[in-house]
Amino acid sequence: MRNRLNPVLAALGFSLGLGLALPGRSSAAPSAPPLESGCAAAALVDPAFRDAAVLMMRRLVVRAPGQISDGAIRRTLSPAHVDASGRSWHHIAAYEANLGLIGALRIDPTLRSEAARWLRWQIRHLPVDGQDRGVLFDRWISADGREMTVCPPDIEPRHCRQIDATDSTIASMFLLAQAYLRHGGDPALLRDPAIERAFRRAATTLAQLQQPDGLSHAKLDHPVSYLMDAVEVAAGWRALAALQQEVWKQPAVAELSRERERRTWRAIEQVLWQPQDGLWLTSAGATPVQSGRWYPDVMAQAWPLLWSLPEDRLTRERGRQAWQRVSARWPEWPRRNVDPAGFWWPAAAVAAHCSGDGRAAAEWVARARTAWLRPDTPFAWPFQVSDLLWLLWLAEPGPPQAPLPEPLDAAAPASGRRP
Repeated sequence: MRNRLNPVLAALGFSLGLGLALPGRSSAAPSAPPLESGCAAAALVDPAFRDAAVLMMRRLVVRAPGQISDGAIRRTLSPAHVDASGRSWHHIAAYEANLGLIGALRIDPTLRSEAARWLRWQIRHLPVDGQDRGVLFDRWISADGREMTVCPPDIEPRHCRQIDATDSTIASMFLLAQAYLRHGGDPALLRDPAIERAFRRAATTLAQLQQPDGLSHAKLDHPVSYLMDAVEVAAGWRALAALQQEVWKQPAVAELSRERERRTWRAIEQVLWQPQDGLWLTSAGATPVQSGRWYPDVMAQAWPLLWSLPEDRLTRERGRQAWQRVSARWPEWPRRNVDPAGFWWPAAAVAAHCSGDGRAAAEWVARARTAWLRPDTPFAWPFQVSDLLWLLWLAEPGPPQAPLPEPLDAAAPASGRRP
């Protein structure tokens, strides 16, 4: 991997000493954010870093013509598992890939061809009946792209037939389809009868997860209603309604989806907001937030701020104050990964930007740039593909600093191993 990527870094003119765009430097108004949100985009990520991120998105796409894995999107370049025989396996998580592509499409709309392939890949692997219909469980693909399974050899059973959350994964597919169209994708893809049926099945499953209070359970076998899932699900219902209205010409069905979105937001405000603390519960029935835990307690406070619409002024103001309150107890978060699991949480930088702390956001971006553009291990784990949504939220679209090279076929295993 080192020999392959170093020329790419050189061709793009990467220099780790290149200065970052600081808040207030640009006089141009920022472009729209990658999602419908009252949180504006920014220009904190410089063009070279932006281009490297887009290139990494391309490299995460599996290019194995004729193989079952072709078109899938890996969570990270490094294998996530090595079995007893020495074979490497890559992890495919639909939620992570959908979010990453949404962010990358805003910067490079030509990725819509990869988005189309990835949407088709998801549809091909969705169960069509039973209680799991419309649910894309995580997949594992061999490094040569020839084998795929929900349970590779010699892995811990908890990683088999696994999905982090059904509700937010389904919502992320709706959001990706909307982003695909927004950036010039062909509506004919979504009008394909097989794809329309798959979206309908997924919507039915998501509706079944919605509870009388308006919140959704994360999974059928995990009846917990999470704040972070809820705001994503609300956005997913809104995206689905747009597809139903504009692509499938189903205004009555679209209104039902919009009503589910409204019910979700009402529940977020009525069930999860704690006015006495000025914070959001991380899930329905949870104990009050413990700000000593970065995840979920601290990061959950950012989600209503990031995912609410411009007109949702009360939600946005509550989200801004909640984020400022809890993040102030973690002043070191821009300078080091404070999550005990080691994850980067670039959404924290976006939340800081949206709540007026541009300096903290820029400090986080500078640190990520140094780490993620290391020539020997660029974008190394614990970077994951979904990080690109938030990183590229803080970048402005523009022509590449140099022509982006064609990605290599993904059959060759990358070096390194996920912890």
